[in-house]
Amino acid sequence: MARKKSKAKVEKIINEIKNSTPKFKLQLDRRTTITLKTEEQLNKWMQMYPKAELIV
Repeated sequence: MARKKSKAKVEKIINEIKNSTPKFKLQLDRRTTITLKTEEQLNKWMQMYPKAELIV
């Protein structure tokens, strides 16, 4: 059996997950949408897919 995690540890993990949400949504084609965290990733994908649309 696994040990129970302390409340502080659980809250810390939850906050890390909440704060790591993606900042950009990019639609590559009508069926494919990806989420990106950094602008560097966005630039890389825009080079690979010049017709991609940035969704707000």
